[in-house]
Amino acid sequence: MGFLDNLLKKETRKIISNVVDSVVDNVVDNVKGAIRGNDSSEAKTSPNVSVKINGQTMIGKNRENETGDDADCCFDENVVRQRIEMIAAEDWPQYELRRDIPATELGADEKAHGFDYGLYLNGQPKVMIMLLNQYQYRSQYVQRAHTACKNRGVGSFNLLMHLPNRKTYIAKRFKAVMPS
Repeated sequence: MGFLDNLLKKETRKIISNVVDSVVDNVVDNVKGAIRGNDSSEAKTSPNVSVKINGQTMIGKNRENETGDDADCCFDENVVRQRIEMIAAEDWPQYELRRDIPATELGADEKAHGFDYGLYLNGQPKVMIMLLNQYQYRSQYVQRAHTACKNRGVGSFNLLMHLPNRKTYIAKRFKAVMPS
């Protein structure tokens, strides 16, 4: 029972921390708007999140609804995959997004780690993405795959599942490695 108590306390602290952070962000945004001379009635608002903890209702600003990318992926591979697919559809509509590409397709040996996603233009690979666990990026098999991409002039990057992997971050990574 001690393990479950600790887990529940940890999750409760995490929820409270997120709510407090959101409320502080909201107050800071309003203060910045007031300092700049913006009328608060003109400011965009988003729905609030109300969370009940031990019978007390706490209300915080839901920043995820503002931009769609502020939430941590929380180790959820499906969330990261949805974000990648959304970015490809929105920012790179003329490109084809492929899944599960073997590194041998890019000239790496058979032991090299495969890519989870590839962005292709006219059948030519442009950007390759791996979804990895913590420290997995250090593997020689991962490095071999990235070297094969570099040798062919194809951009590549990792998304580590223990990191937030916000939508804006992923979009910036796409743009940073996209060959000219």
